[in-house]
Amino acid sequence: MSPANKVDVVLLSDRDIPTCFEVLSESFGHDAPFVDNYFPNHDTPSGRAKGSERLLLWKQNSSNSIFLKAVTRTGPGDQECIIGLATWTLMREPPPAELDMAENVEDVWPDKDDREFMTRLWRSYVVPRTQAIKDSNGKGVYGKVEVHKSRTTRYGLLMSWVVLELLAVHPNYQRLGAGAALVKWGIESADEQGLKAFVEGTPIGRRLYEKCGMRAEIEEIKFDVGEEFAERRKPKLVFLSREPN
Repeated sequence: MSPANKVDVVLLSDRDIPTCFEVLSESFGHDAPFVDNYFPNHDTPSGRAKGSERLLLWKQNSSNSIFLKAVTRTGPGDQECIIGLATWTLMREPPPAELDMAENVEDVWPDKDDREFMTRLWRSYVVPRTQAIKDSNGKGVYGKVEVHKSRTTRYGLLMSWVVLELLAVHPNYQRLGAGAALVKWGIESADEQGLKAFVEGTPIGRRLYEKCGMRAEIEEIKFDVGEEFAERRKPKLVFLSREPN
């Protein structure tokens, strides 16, 4: 596919969810321990079905989140092809401190050890974001998936502060600008409202975020999982932010 292919960023629909989850799975592969643990068996048919179900529930029940897809045209019929997705959320309050406040943990992680490991990952994962929200003095932050109220609207939704919670681009469609377009969508929204943007990024994604104006606040998030899980792979994530222009 030629780099000249045009990429558009639009709202994704409920029916797009299975394709988007497949893009997520293919994007991260098994190179991102947090994704592997948060979406168990995401590269299997059953894991993708379960992951799609959870992603759909998230979309349908989070009024402060914007779910986007990056699309291009491909094939002899010039058909729309979903090549990336992102979730930006306006966060008014800190995320749940405990995983079981956000997920049906026994259903998603039936194995007791897997459930406990993911619970501990979650506790560490939300610490930087929670502190950022507290430091905003009630104004809020704009991140990968979170959106807040303001006088400015995009796609008819009021926004306040934002966090980029999810970003994925299919590996077969890299270097078309889909990732940058999805990140810039949220950054532009944050700028319009004078809000700070945040993301917990992988080392691979860091270069993209920095090109979009984000800077590291925490070089590597500390994950305290205990000695009993010392042999398990832990995520390597950098916490980045961007002041509004």
